[in-house]
Amino acid sequence: MIKLYGSMMTSAFRCHVLLKELGIEWEEVPLDMGKGEHKSPEFLKLNPNGKVPCMVDGDFVLWESMAINKYLAKKYQPDLLGGSIENMALIDQWNYWSIVHVQRYLFEMFMDPSDETRKRCTDAIEPMHKVLDAHLAGKDFLLGDTFSVADINLGTVIVVNQFVKNDISGFTNMSAWLDRLQSRPCFQ
Repeated sequence: MIKLYGSMMTSAFRCHVLLKELGIEWEEVPLDMGKGEHKSPEFLKLNPNGKVPCMVDGDFVLWESMAINKYLAKKYQPDLLGGSIENMALIDQWNYWSIVHVQRYLFEMFMDPSDETRKRCTDAIEPMHKVLDAHLAGKDFLLGDTFSVADINLGTVIVVNQFVKNDISGFTNMSAWLDRLQSRPCFQ
């Protein structure tokens, strides 16, 4: 059985969502990071970075949420990887873009809700929201009509706007896409 270390309030969230989408049996292994359990010798044997998520599938150990999700999709539902080499490349593009350009600002606002941080991060992220909003014009999902692991990975980043109370209603295509994602059982 797959074991996933990391709660839904961490980067493991995207792995939780994908595992629910896949409908396979798995176990969440809670770590009390406040007590330093992620720095325990036992956990550091699994992930020497001392971070979550970390997945154990039999004897196979993998960390980094995007790598975990790509592995899970390939193993259990390869159609979530887009089918063609072009779609696979687009999925990688959106995955990398989400963690390099978007996630850092939303997570920073989550960790430091001060007015100064909110203003700086909101200003920095607005151009990225415009890019995503324009891309989603006339599309249900990032690949058009095809739901993919990129929708899960990027959606779990964009949803942080709600947690930090960042108004995205002006980005109508992005907001509609996020509503479609959140209506799926795996996001609930």
